[in-house]
Amino acid sequence: MPVRQVEAIILRTRDFSESDRLITFFTQSHGQITGIAKGARRSKKRFVHTLEPFSHVLITYAERSTSGLVRIDASELKDAFTGLRGDIARLGYASLGCEMVLEMSPEREANPPLFTLLCQYLAQLEFGADPENASLLFQLRLLSLGGYAPILQGCVRCDQEPGAEENWFFSIPQGGILCSTHQQGRELYPVSLGTIMLLRRAQQLPLAKIWRLRFHRHSREECRYLLLDLTRHHLEKDLKSLKLLHQVGALHSTSLPTES
Repeated sequence: MPVRQVEAIILRTRDFSESDRLITFFTQSHGQITGIAKGARRSKKRFVHTLEPFSHVLITYAERSTSGLVRIDASELKDAFTGLRGDIARLGYASLGCEMVLEMSPEREANPPLFTLLCQYLAQLEFGADPENASLLFQLRLLSLGGYAPILQGCVRCDQEPGAEENWFFSIPQGGILCSTHQQGRELYPVSLGTIMLLRRAQQLPLAKIWRLRFHRHSREECRYLLLDLTRHHLEKDLKSLKLLHQVGALHSTSLPTES
């Protein structure tokens, strides 16, 4: 039974039997893995609060020949991100990020850039970055890493490049922008040239530099639901963590999609 020790972010924790827990964690080297932590519900010493969602840990686990679940033997805390846990909005955005990674990353498929993205995103929330701004940048890069990068170079119907003289729209079903001539269909979001250019820059910059970008009020309102709905379109399901963000008022006024 091979034993491994890897860095991981805890994505989800679920109770399993009277004393055990099922832990889903995302690793840099082996992707998303789910394991069983024996006695984690009862023992106050064995895992010492290291298996909480969002925690950055060094986890030791063993493969099990009779099950797809690994056996979690130990967990050492590297960063608990305690700062974001004291703010309900930041907690909500952290939950959203981890749920997106949980839903969009295949099991046992390594994706080191995605692991780095998630770590940097949680650190941004921890150290006081505007949570919605950080979330929009995270969502955009997550879509790109998942193979669903929004098409922003030109109209998906005619390849016309964005210009200030045109009205532009983003089509959720087509995954890209449409010029005013071809803005037909459902789930169309009006997007300004400034927003298109900002999104393109966020796609192109090295990861460490994207956090400097700022969505100002107009661009924020245009993107608030656009990126969420694009993610939900590809997942073909809703995101449970959005309920908390709605409850605390973190998601509010936005430009709703139109139909033509």
